[in-house]
Amino acid sequence: MQAAVRWLVAVAGSLVAFGAVAVPWAVSSEGGDDPWDVIGPVAGVIAAGVLAALGWWASQAGGSGTRRVRQSARGRGGVRQTGGSVGSGAPAGAVGEDVRQKARSDGGGDIDQVGGNRS
Repeated sequence: MQAAVRWLVAVAGSLVAFGAVAVPWAVSSEGGDDPWDVIGPVAGVIAAGVLAALGWWASQAGGSGTRRVRQSARGRGGVRQTGGSVGSGAPAGAVGEDVRQKARSDGGGDIDQVGGNRS
């Protein structure tokens, strides 16, 4: 949810930047030979730069919270569960994890559970 709101702010900011450059320029120009041939591309480049900057900001929203992992297993013989972040595959910027694992082996045997950050 937070990431979607950030992306909406990024797009809105880009549109505002386009308008902030284009509208005053168009109002103050004398007309001439199609001023929008110049105003449009210049304002578009500025809006693209604003979108790039705000887009980077919007993309940073995902890694700041707690990652939740839930696992449940039941089987005959050995049950092995591994949950959470493992080494280089860990999500960038994850603050913490909430790992809950539940396993039941009906036929005896081994249960091997591993959970949490293992970088």
